[in-house]
Amino acid sequence: MGFAHMTLVSPRDTKVLLDCKKTKHRASGADDVLKQANIYTSLDDAIEGCDLVCGTGMPIDMHRKRKHRRYVEPRIYFEMLLNNIREKQEMNLDIAFVFGCETTGMSEMEMNRCHVMLGIPSNPMFGSLNLANAVQIIAYDWRIALGGTASYD
Repeated sequence: MGFAHMTLVSPRDTKVLLDCKKTKHRASGADDVLKQANIYTSLDDAIEGCDLVCGTGMPIDMHRKRKHRRYVEPRIYFEMLLNNIREKQEMNLDIAFVFGCETTGMSEMEMNRCHVMLGIPSNPMFGSLNLANAVQIIAYDWRIALGGTASYD
């Protein structure tokens, strides 16, 4: 989908990037991304130096009460962002996309570190997507926003 860098923050399995057969299989040919991936112990360290930090989440959490915050649909935000970047001619931004834990999502503290929260439109009664699906949707929307085309064109 065009992402070249991956950073993990405190993964449950710290050996996830070490010649792990299961990880390589799930990467579906993105071995180069796995080899260059970094592991950090804190989100602050992982996003240090980033010009823009985009968190991902859902406004409704079935497990806990959430602070009210604005969520922006990724396609709408990416279009707005790229228009601003083109106007200012700042094409070399370091952008981080932050995804929370598979089971609990992002904590309030993690969301507070983000400049914007992206929310993928889904069923408001059950807004949760699994992590792989959320990553794929954000990656696809970002690719299309940058002018990428569907692979069958």
